[in-house]
Amino acid sequence: MSAGVSIVVCCYNSVARLHETIGHVVQQKTNNFPWELVIVDNASTDNTFELAKEILQTSSIQFQVVKETTAGLSSARRKGFSVSKFDYLLYCDDDNWLTQNYVQRAFEIMNANEKIAILGGMGEAVFETIEPVWFKKSEKNFAVGDQSFSKESLSKVTEVYGAGFTVRKSFLQQLFTSGIQNVLSDRSGGQLISGGDTEWCYLARYFGKEVWYSRDLKFKHLMTTGRMSWDYLKKLHFGFGRTNIYTHAYKYVEANYQVPNQNLRLPFWLDTLIHRIKTLVKFYPSVFGKFNEEGNEGVLRYYGMRGEISELWRLKEKYSQVFETVYKNVNVLNRN
Repeated sequence: MSAGVSIVVCCYNSVARLHETIGHVVQQKTNNFPWELVIVDNASTDNTFELAKEILQTSSIQFQVVKETTAGLSSARRKGFSVSKFDYLLYCDDDNWLTQNYVQRAFEIMNANEKIAILGGMGEAVFETIEPVWFKKSEKNFAVGDQSFSKESLSKVTEVYGAGFTVRKSFLQQLFTSGIQNVLSDRSGGQLISGGDTEWCYLARYFGKEVWYSRDLKFKHLMTTGRMSWDYLKKLHFGFGRTNIYTHAYKYVEANYQVPNQNLRLPFWLDTLIHRIKTLVKFYPSVFGKFNEEGNEGVLRYYGMRGEISELWRLKEKYSQVFETVYKNVNVLNRN
């Protein structure tokens, strides 16, 4: 590896977005370090691969266009990791438009502090149609908006969203070869369960590394018409609820450094499920008749709770294994 930046754009049927996204990458202003663009065509059914090569063949930048046949963002990110040439991997979604100094600033920050494993930026929404009335309150659900309460432009945080984030390749190398087992994955197809990037943030901290955020790293994030509906947002929160089942395990182990007490009258998963159902039943009257009331935060919370219950029921006895896997991961990383 050498000091430089590999911009990795993971694509699935991205023909409609490639020109704009690549155009912003090509316009990067950098000096004193090498960088490249890696386009990963992740099992697309359109001509994403061919179009990417066509757009880039007349550019002067270093680039690779590769295919990953296993569907899912996690697989695409690992493919980008495996073919990348440089120390820092800037994972740019196919609907992210990087400002001209993004790569330069990301390189400077990562190069100045070896403890930083993951560095996040600030997404700014661009809408295909009119901005929904509820969007501002829910912008972080779409990888948009500020990610720190600090007034400083650069600050240490616990986690960042995956759009436009930069990851130290040596950290990923340690992660992929350490024997840990991921309990979360990123989105695949129409599945609105995610969290692979969040899990990387947790694991980075267990590895003794740090997660930082910079307001100087700005990118435009395209909000397509199909995602800007109240029904989509409710489905998104259902997916967040499913993800919470796994992130709760990380938070529990981080706080207690043990798996939950299994000495219960009922199996652990069932005891947890009953508790979640009781909470949902008590909460339901507060949102009854309001499900079409756009922007109602209680409704979104309701769908999140339903997502948790759905994932608990799907896991059943395997829920305890999630905690055991997380606990083993922490022990493996602490030994490293």
